[in-house]
Amino acid sequence: MRFAQLPASFLFFLFHLFFPQSASVVQRDPQATALLQSSLRAMGGSVPSDSVANGTVVIVAGSLTTSGTIRILTRGTDQTSEQLSLPQSAETTVYSRGAANATANGTTQVLSLERTASCQSAVFPLPFLAAAFVNPDEAIQYIGLETLGQSQAQHIRVWNTFNSNPTLLFLSKVTTTDIWLDASTNLPRQISFVRRDGGGSAPKIAFSISYSGYQNSGGVQYPRQISESLNGTPWTTITILSVALNTGLTDTDFSVTQGVN
Repeated sequence: MRFAQLPASFLFFLFHLFFPQSASVVQRDPQATALLQSSLRAMGGSVPSDSVANGTVVIVAGSLTTSGTIRILTRGTDQTSEQLSLPQSAETTVYSRGAANATANGTTQVLSLERTASCQSAVFPLPFLAAAFVNPDEAIQYIGLETLGQSQAQHIRVWNTFNSNPTLLFLSKVTTTDIWLDASTNLPRQISFVRRDGGGSAPKIAFSISYSGYQNSGGVQYPRQISESLNGTPWTTITILSVALNTGLTDTDFSVTQGVN
């Protein structure tokens, strides 16, 4: 029987049977990948099993300024917890392996997939950036050398392609993260991304974190001054007072409730 006489649909089946299509290759720019790797080395090279940082926080919302305390927990590269204590409220955001909860004054909310995609705490940049580097689905792009403040920084961009889990492809654009590394020290200077609470017409919030005052804690560089802004407006200033590593945190410290959003 000649192939020309076979139905087109059957020929299509034969082609994919004998010549299966491999998954698309995740693009990783060599220069950007090398810069990210150099930054991880500059911060200590390896991610601690866990970290506990305590500090003060000042939040500016319009004409209102509120002061309180903050506690940041990390475990490996995929579990974080930010615990905020203010005079009139207590708030905790927990991210654990693709799920996230936000608790305010005892009431817990399961966060949407869109919000969860940008929910991992970046206050401690070492595990945050290491999570992107070790994820085979993460694309890495070099943007260029730019002036940031009074010095120069290498600008790279990363995003999760969800190449191994196409059902989550719609979240890819929510994971785009811009990173500026100090051109002299390779330490992170700024990390920016967009947060959304949902899809469709849900508003986009440009979230940016700036780092300074790095100090060595148990062999890793942890920034002591962290500034956060929303849509370009200064919002939160964090001063880290103490850092403890490898304290024995467990999954219980990052417990999340999963459910339908």
